[in-house]
Amino acid sequence: MSSIEKLEQSADSEFAPFQCPLEGVSLIEASAGTGKTWNICALYVRLLVEKALKVEQILVVTFTKAATAELHERIRARLAELVHALASAEAVDDPFIVGLLALLEQLKVTRAQAKLRLESALHGFDQAAIYTVHAFCQRALQEAPFAAGMPFECELQTDDAATRLELAIEFWRTQVEPTAAAHPYFAAWLVEHGAAPATLSQEFARYAQKPLARLIFGANQLDPIDQAHPPPLAALFEAARSVWQMHQSEIAHQLAEALPALNANTYKPATIAVALDAWEHYFAVGNPLIALGEKAELLTTAILEKRTKKGCEVPHHAFFELANELVNALSAVDAINRAHWLSLLATWLNWAKGALREKKRAQRQMSFNDLLMHLHTALKQHQALAGALRQRYAAALIDEFQDTDPLQFDILSRIFAPHGPLFLVGDPKQAIYSFRAADLHTYLMARKQAYARYTLTVNQRSSASLIAAGNRLFSANAAAFVLPGLEYRQVHASPRARAPLIEPSGSRPVSAAAYQQETEAKAADCRVWLLPQGDAVLTKPQALRAAAQACAAEIARLLAIGTAAPSSEAAAQIGAIPLSAGQIAVLVQTHRQGSLMKQVLAEWGIGSVELAQISVFETQDAAHFEHILLAIDAPGDLRRLRAALATDWIGIEARVLHAMDANEQALLAPSLGLEPAQSEGWADWIERFVDYRRLWHERGFAFMWRTLLRNLRIAQRLAVQSDGERRLTDLGHLAELAQAYAAKQPGIEPVLRWLAIQRAEWGGGDEAQLRLESDRDLVQIVTVHKAKGLEYAVVFCPFLHDGATRTAPSGALPGVCEYHDEQGHAVIHYGAEQADAERAKEAARYEQAAERVRLIYVALTRAIYRCYLVAGSYLSGPQRSTKQARQSMLNWLVAGAGYDFSSWLAKTPTDEEIFAGWQALAKPPPELAPIVLEAIHPQALMQRELITIEPLPRPTQPLQAPLLLKQQALLRARVGQRSLFASWRFASFSSLFSHTGFAAPIESSDTSLAYRADDILHFPRGIVAGEYLHRLFELTDFTQPASWPAAVERVLQERPLPAGGEPPVLRSMLTGLLNNLANTELTPGLKLIMVNSKRVFRELEFTFSADALDLSAVRELLKKHGYLDVTFEVKALTGYIKGAIDFVFEHAGQFWIVDWKSNYLGATPAHYNQASLHAAMSVHGYHLQALLYSLAVHRYLRIKQPAYDYATHYGGYAYLFVRGVRPDWQTEGQAAGVHHHKPPLEVIDALDRLMHGERA
Repeated sequence: MSSIEKLEQSADSEFAPFQCPLEGVSLIEASAGTGKTWNICALYVRLLVEKALKVEQILVVTFTKAATAELHERIRARLAELVHALASAEAVDDPFIVGLLALLEQLKVTRAQAKLRLESALHGFDQAAIYTVHAFCQRALQEAPFAAGMPFECELQTDDAATRLELAIEFWRTQVEPTAAAHPYFAAWLVEHGAAPATLSQEFARYAQKPLARLIFGANQLDPIDQAHPPPLAALFEAARSVWQMHQSEIAHQLAEALPALNANTYKPATIAVALDAWEHYFAVGNPLIALGEKAELLTTAILEKRTKKGCEVPHHAFFELANELVNALSAVDAINRAHWLSLLATWLNWAKGALREKKRAQRQMSFNDLLMHLHTALKQHQALAGALRQRYAAALIDEFQDTDPLQFDILSRIFAPHGPLFLVGDPKQAIYSFRAADLHTYLMARKQAYARYTLTVNQRSSASLIAAGNRLFSANAAAFVLPGLEYRQVHASPRARAPLIEPSGSRPVSAAAYQQETEAKAADCRVWLLPQGDAVLTKPQALRAAAQACAAEIARLLAIGTAAPSSEAAAQIGAIPLSAGQIAVLVQTHRQGSLMKQVLAEWGIGSVELAQISVFETQDAAHFEHILLAIDAPGDLRRLRAALATDWIGIEARVLHAMDANEQALLAPSLGLEPAQSEGWADWIERFVDYRRLWHERGFAFMWRTLLRNLRIAQRLAVQSDGERRLTDLGHLAELAQAYAAKQPGIEPVLRWLAIQRAEWGGGDEAQLRLESDRDLVQIVTVHKAKGLEYAVVFCPFLHDGATRTAPSGALPGVCEYHDEQGHAVIHYGAEQADAERAKEAARYEQAAERVRLIYVALTRAIYRCYLVAGSYLSGPQRSTKQARQSMLNWLVAGAGYDFSSWLAKTPTDEEIFAGWQALAKPPPELAPIVLEAIHPQALMQRELITIEPLPRPTQPLQAPLLLKQQALLRARVGQRSLFASWRFASFSSLFSHTGFAAPIESSDTSLAYRADDILHFPRGIVAGEYLHRLFELTDFTQPASWPAAVERVLQERPLPAGGEPPVLRSMLTGLLNNLANTELTPGLKLIMVNSKRVFRELEFTFSADALDLSAVRELLKKHGYLDVTFEVKALTGYIKGAIDFVFEHAGQFWIVDWKSNYLGATPAHYNQASLHAAMSVHGYHLQALLYSLAVHRYLRIKQPAYDYATHYGGYAYLFVRGVRPDWQTEGQAAGVHHHKPPLEVIDALDRLMHGERA
C-alpha cells in the first residue's frame, strides 16, 4: 500500500502535529480557539528537524499583512525557545517540547543535531518564506519574469480603479455612445437607468475578483438586436395622454363604480388612487421612457380582465386599451434596451480583460489581482514553472485556508499537489469574507480532494462552561450551518488552569465551598437576554437601542462605573486583577450599529473605541471632505459652496443659508447669536475659498488643508461631539490619503477624480481601513469581521438577532446574481430570466444565510469568560410584523431543527415556538455529562446550567450623567497668539503683506444703479470676480476688436458665472469694458489698442532669491521715499520671492507694467481720481507690489536688453482700476482709474541690495 493510500485512510482524525505524515495534501480543520498557530509552528519545526529544510524552503502563506507579521514572530519566538530548551538538561512539561523530544527519539536524531538545525534556522530567519498570498505570487513572478511575460520591475498598485475607469471611458466613447446614437430609445434608457462609464468599471471589478467564475448573460444578449424594430412608443404615449387628459375624471368614476365586480384583494380604493396618481405623474413628466409608477398596470385591460369576478362585466374604456398597448410597448422597448446593454456589457468584459492587462504592462503597473492572474496564467502555459517553484519551496503551510478562492487554490495545487507536503489549515465555520471573494466552496472541494483530513477539537481559549454552551447552541440544529457538508463538531476545553472571573460583590467568598455555593446560585457564563414578547414587543429601532442600553448597564456594573465604591473594590476581577475596559468587547455587524453602541456607552459615561473593517471612504466625513474640496475647486459655483457650508464641519444653519440666498442681511444680525463665520455673506465665503484654491496651487494640498482647518476651526467643532475622537481620526486619515495622492499627481482635478473613484467603490485597500481612534484602555466596539482571530475576557453581542438581509442595491439596470452552481463553481449571472432569476436568488439567499450563521459562530467564540447575547423578536416593515426577526439566523440555530432551510423561510416558526426553543437551551440534555469549571482553587466545581435565559434588563437611566460637552468648559486649552513661520520658504507679495492696521477706504453712497444694467459698475465684486476679469484680459488682443467677442465667450464657458450675472448682460458688459480699456490713454499718447500683441508678456512669472531679507529695512525704505507704511507678517525672509505680473509690454522702446484691479471704489469719476487711487494703493499694499514687479522687470531687462538703461528703457507701471477706466472719464486732467508711476532708480537699487542681504 502506498503512503498516499495510507494517508487516505486517516480521514477526519484528531490532528497530532508530531506524528502525522509529512507528505501529500492534508487539510486541518481548526475550530475557533483550538490553537492552529501552535500546530503550524509544530509542523514548521518538524520540517526543519525531520526534513532538514532551510527556512527559505518552507512556504508559509496567510492572507493579511498583520497575520503574516504575527506568524513570523510566533515562529521565531518558538525557535528561540526550542534552542534554549535543547541546550538545557532541565525537565520541561511544555507539550510542544515534550512532543518534539519524543519525535527526536523516534527519528534517532540527537538533541545536538536538532539544536544545530534550529540554530541555523534562527540565524537565517530573515530569509524565511512567510508571505501573504499576493507577496508569494509577486516573489514567484520576479523569479520567473519571462514565463509571466511581465517587465522586470513593476509598480504595485493597491487599487487600479483609476486605470479601469480610463478604459471604461474609452469603451463608452467608442462603443456605447455610437450604439446610443443609432438607437435613441437606448440613449434615453441609459440616462433613465443611470448607466455611465463608472458602471462598466464596477462590473469589471466584480469580474476581476472572480476571474474563474462562469459568466452567464440573459437569453437575448446575443440576438441580432440591431435589426429589432421598436414599437411606436411615442405615438402610443401621445394617444394615451390625450385620452387621459380629456377623460381622467370619467376613468376614476368608472373604476369606482366597477369596484364590486373586481377582485377585492387587488382593487381597493387606496390602490386605485395610487394607480391613478402613477399615470398622472407619468403623463405630467412627458417622457415615455421613464418607469411607470406603482400599481399603474391595474388600469390595463389585461389586468382588469384577469381580476374581474366571474360572471361580472369587465370595465371598458378607450384608455384601458391604450394603457395596455403602452405597457406592452414599454416592455418591448425595455427588452430591446436590456439586450443592447447586456451585449455591450459582454463585449466590455471580454475586451477589458486584455486591454487592462496591456495598459498596465505599458505603464509597468500591477494590482493584487494581477499578481494572482499572471502567476496562474504562467503556470498553465509553462509546466516547468511549477517544477521550478516546487524545487524552490519544498513544503507549504497555508493558514486561514477557508478565506482562499478558486484561483489561489488552483495555483497552490499546480505547484504542490499531489505529493506535497501541503498543509491547508482553516475553519470553514469562520469563512466570513465573501465580500473579498473568499470562497467557502473552494474549501469544501479541497476537503474532498485532500489525502488526509484532520480536526483540532481542544479549545485553548474559552472557559469550560462557555465551550459547553457553544456546543449546546450549535448542536441544537443538525443543519445549523445551512450548506451541505458543513457540520459542527463538538470541542472540549483544555485542561490548563486559568484564573476565574469574579463578579462585583461587597464581600467575596474566601473558601472553595463558599465559592461553589455562589457559583450554583449565579447565572451561567453564557447569558441570553430575550427581548420583550407579546403585547410588550418593541419596534426594531426600540429593540436595538434597548439592547445597547442593557449592555451598557452591565458593562458599567462590571467596571463599577457610577457606583459609590472605589472601582478597585467594586469592579469584576479576573483572579486578583480588576477587569479593565479594554478586556470587554461589544461585537457589531455594521458601522451604524457601532455608532449606536458608542453613543449609548457615552451616555453611561463609558469610554469606547471602534474597530471596523470598513473603508474610511464609506464614512459620512468622506462625503463632507469631497464637498469641501469641490467648493475649493469652483468657489463661484454656489451649489458646491452651499453643500460645503451645510456640512457639520462648517455648520452653517439652513436659516443662515436661506438668508444668504435671499440677501436678507437683517437675518444675519447679532441678535441671532451666530458665530462670526456664520454671519458672513456669499461674497465673504467665496473669497475665503478662492484663497484656499490659490494656496493649493501655490503651496500644495497639505499647506492649504492646515490653513483651512485652522481658519474654519473644523477640529474644534468636531472634538466637542460625542463621536469627536472617531471623526477627528477619520478627518486626519482622509487628509493623509489625499496628500499622498497629491504628492504623486499634483493639482486639484486629479485629486478630485481620485476621491470620487474611492468614494464610489469604497476603495483604498488596507491603507483606507478605519484606524483606531484611541490607544487608551477603553471598551472595544468591534465588527465581527475585525474581531476574527481576537479574543476578549467578556463579549457582548447585542445585535445578532437582527434578521435583515444585507444585499447590495441592484439598481435599475439588468440585475446581476452571484451564486454557486451544483458543482460548487462560482457563477456571475447577468439579466437572468424570471425562472433563472428565482433560482439564482434562492441560491444567493442560501449562501447569505449560511454566512450569517458563520458570523454568529465567530462572534460567540471570541469570549474567554463571559458572553452576553440578545435574542428575540421585534416589529419591522410596513405591516409591523415579527417575520423579519423570526427569520433571524440566530433563531434558526435554536428553533430550526426538523426544518430544511426552504421550509424555514416559507413558514417560520411562531414567536411562541422560538421562545420555547430558547428556553429549552437552558436545560442540559439528559445525556450531557457534568461540565468541569475552573475555580479559585484547583478543585472542580459543578455548574447547574450551561446557558442562562432571562428577560432583557431595562435600565431606566444611566448610572451617571453623561459629560455635557456643549456647555462652557471649566478648563480651556491655551491658544497661541502669534503665527509661527519657517525660516526658509517661498513667499509672494500676498503672503508677506498684512492688512492689519489699515482701515478700508470709506465709499460714498452707491449710485451705480443710475447706470445701464450692462455697465461694468454692476459687475460682481470680490476675488472670484477679479479672477474672472483677469482670465478675460489674458485672452484678449486689445489691437483686434473683432476678436473680443470670442474671448468673452471663451471665459463664459471656462468659468462659472459670477453670482448675479446673466450671459447676455455679461457679454455686453465685458465687451464694453474691453473697449474702454483699449481706448483710454494710460499716459499721453499711449493706449492699449496701440500696443503690438507680439510685444506683450501675459502673466510674466518671476522668482528670485531673498538672502536674509530684512523686512523692517524694507519698511524704512518705503517710508523714506514717501510710500505709506506697511505691516509684514514676519520680520525677515530667507528663501525666494515669486509672483506673476499681469501684463508687460514694450512700446516705442520702453517697457511698461500693467496690473488689473477690479476693486469697486464708487460709481463716479471722482471716486477714481488720483487721491482715491493712491489711498487704495496704500491700503492694499499695492505700492509694495508694484515695486517688486518693477524690480523683477528691472532685473529681466538688465539681462535681456542690450545697453540697458533704467531711465530710457523702463516706462513705469500703470495700475488700472478697471471699473473707472473710460475714455470720457477725466479728473484733474488725467484719465480716471489709471494710477501711473515710475519709481526712482534709487529705490529699485536699494530694494535690489536688500534682496541680497545687504543694507539699503
